[in-house]
Amino acid sequence: MLQKISHKEEDSKSSYVHDAELVEDNKQVTYQLEVLRQPTEITSLVDEWHALLAQMERVTCFSTPEWLLSWWEHFGMHSHLYVIILRALDSRGTTLVGIVPLQIDISGHFPFCLRVMRWLGQSNGALTDTVGAFFAPGYAQTGMREVLAYLHAHRDEWDMLALARTSAEYTQALVLWTRETGFRSHVLDTMGWLSVQLPDSWERYQSMLSKNLRSNLPRYRNRLMREGYQAHFIPLTEAQDIRNALPQFFALHRQRAQAEQMKQHSDYFAHAESRAFLTHIVSVLAEQQQCVLMRMIIDGQVVAMQLLLICGRGMSLYFSGFDPAWSRYSVMMLTTRASIEYAISQGYTWIDLTAGGGSQAKRQWGNEERMVYYVVLAHPTLRGYISLYAMRVWHYIQNYLKDDIGKLWHTLRAIGSRKKE
Repeated sequence: MLQKISHKEEDSKSSYVHDAELVEDNKQVTYQLEVLRQPTEITSLVDEWHALLAQMERVTCFSTPEWLLSWWEHFGMHSHLYVIILRALDSRGTTLVGIVPLQIDISGHFPFCLRVMRWLGQSNGALTDTVGAFFAPGYAQTGMREVLAYLHAHRDEWDMLALARTSAEYTQALVLWTRETGFRSHVLDTMGWLSVQLPDSWERYQSMLSKNLRSNLPRYRNRLMREGYQAHFIPLTEAQDIRNALPQFFALHRQRAQAEQMKQHSDYFAHAESRAFLTHIVSVLAEQQQCVLMRMIIDGQVVAMQLLLICGRGMSLYFSGFDPAWSRYSVMMLTTRASIEYAISQGYTWIDLTAGGGSQAKRQWGNEERMVYYVVLAHPTLRGYISLYAMRVWHYIQNYLKDDIGKLWHTLRAIGSRKKE
């Protein structure tokens, strides 16, 4: 499906366009929008997709076609693909300047079904960390505006937008758009997204850390040595080695999730399909030298693992796992240090720590933070208002009430265990 839109750039007073975003000042710009509904259409766009990503200052592997196609293959069977492609037309032809990867999930049954549009990869837990749209430099504001105009013109295809982990820039554009069109919007959640701007040496980075962390890092390593343990770190970089180590990674991740005397964590790979997805995408990335598995080994036993995903000059700290029996030595903290040292040694310039602004375990490493938002939009109808309110209630149950119940359950289990002893 193609639609051409002619758009004359607005002046600096526009609420959508800033001076830095003007592509061709005072010139007529024509955009072409196309919706990809089949995975094969994305496959044919891989080279252009990567060329667009290469123009961005920071990008993670979660935005690559390889990641999104793999995710869709494993989890997209009950959804509809809806990837919007934005091209700029000029005398030389067309240029890909924006990609907005979306999916439509169907909730309920006719006549009470709800078509919810989400970022592609947003569903099924937190397996895809970074989601959202991306544009070539200079096209973010105008590109998002054209995409929203397209979605408004085709509003009969969806009932609600539920966009998690949306940047502040796009959240503002969405909220402004609802004011102009009469649609309803609500921000369900806000979270901090942490990252690390890396210097050229571990010593310089370490000097930026808190005094408490700087003292803890050698203290836990020295504790191991005093008690007669030999610890070392080995990064696995070969695809076959990483594949062979994944069963142990899943086991350590599960052990950490089941630990009762520690902060509650979910087992994101409890289901076979999630393990199959990670096994597949890690194999793909490892073949492209975009995946590393850091291991901490004590006297021949692997006690902690951290998955590192690489894209361009950046690295993402993905999921991890460790044996709680070694928690008194803070083995995960030491493994994180080894992972950051590895990144610096390889010349990477930044690390994506992903969500977790409220987590001290992540915050102690980060030196940058940006806010992301879960924004929901609904049609200006009674059905839309009811759907929006239901979404707010369901989000509260899932993210707050469920946490309270989980904490209570863990407390009761801990009390029961002490009584048995």
